[in-house]
Amino acid sequence: MNLQPTYFCDGDQDLGWDLMNDHSEISTVRIEIEPPSWGETSATLSDARRWIDEANANGYQVIATCHHYPNNGSGDPQALYDAANWWADNYSYLSANSSFVVNLHNEWGSHDTTASEYANAYNDALSTVRSNTSYTGPIVCDLSGYGQETDIAADASSSIADDNIVFSAHIYPSAYNSVDGDWLDVQDLEYLDDNSEYPCMIGEFGSKRDGQADWSALVDHAKSLGWPVLGWAWNGDGSSEPMNMTSPYWGDQCSATSYSKTAYFETIYSKLGSDEGDGGDTETKYLNAEYHSHDGVSTGTTRSGYWGDAYVTGFDSAGDSVTMDFNAAASGDRTVTIRYASEYDTKEANLYINGSSKGQVTLPQSSTFTKTSVGTYAFDEGSNTITIEKGWGYYDIDAVVIE
Repeated sequence: MNLQPTYFCDGDQDLGWDLMNDHSEISTVRIEIEPPSWGETSATLSDARRWIDEANANGYQVIATCHHYPNNGSGDPQALYDAANWWADNYSYLSANSSFVVNLHNEWGSHDTTASEYANAYNDALSTVRSNTSYTGPIVCDLSGYGQETDIAADASSSIADDNIVFSAHIYPSAYNSVDGDWLDVQDLEYLDDNSEYPCMIGEFGSKRDGQADWSALVDHAKSLGWPVLGWAWNGDGSSEPMNMTSPYWGDQCSATSYSKTAYFETIYSKLGSDEGDGGDTETKYLNAEYHSHDGVSTGTTRSGYWGDAYVTGFDSAGDSVTMDFNAAASGDRTVTIRYASEYDTKEANLYINGSSKGQVTLPQSSTFTKTSVGTYAFDEGSNTITIEKGWGYYDIDAVVIE
């Protein structure tokens, strides 16, 4: 969920945690911070730290974003370097009490920024943050072209040196892919997912802004790829067609201590949440291997591009396995797809459904995480398990998708 308190109420407003806490599908907040010394806000750095600290205190993962709106969509590398230097100067203060994920700059890069220009600018900026702060976590890098240029990020990924970044797309009806010369579609997300060496997310999505991109289908497809999705906006959208989920709007009232939901609330909230795990009636299940049962294996983060927090590795002894469980709303046949990496050769793995052997399945050689369908199998209503056991071994398992 996105919050933009930085341009309103001198940064002193109540952010509405009581209402947010009533909605369990909100687990991450992205807080946009206008650098106070850059002349566009009366909020202070102390205000920004309060926002982060309160979010942490209420149990939310926080993504903190350098948001200098005059530089949104700018292709000038200096704009990105300025953001990197701002993080170098202020990360220690902002993180004194609470942890957060760094989002280097909101929507740096124009629709004309090339893949090499994007990679070169980010290499310098990322190096500045890593060299001048204690931060070692993932750095979120918005796609160029206002968060829309999927092909540019995919083509740039192999030239980016930092091994711990996340690409972030911003999805609205106005989303446009200038490489294809057309509105963004699900094939563009597929291209980024298949060709990026890094995990991806939807850092913003909303239903307004003129254009013909099918924002709803794009968000649904991103979720099917295992991408986290963050809606725009809890409050603080001052555009001509505001997308604020709560009322009163901070641009109208600063003294509110309680909030109510706007008509726009359900448009965004209905898209949140994960289809993973015990997810009731959802047909497609996304089972990240690191969250399930392990026997003789371990989790790893060395190989980039995994979904979630890690992948499962160490399939090197007889019986090594990962077992994933999920609930099915009804019995019937489901297609099983494994997301894996097998760097050095094609491998065979042993597959079990609800404890019954289904023989060996093939994992074609791939040095990056990729997906392969391994067949259609009968599943029961209610509880089910899928086990991947060593077989030939020496591969990594990221996730299983059940459709």
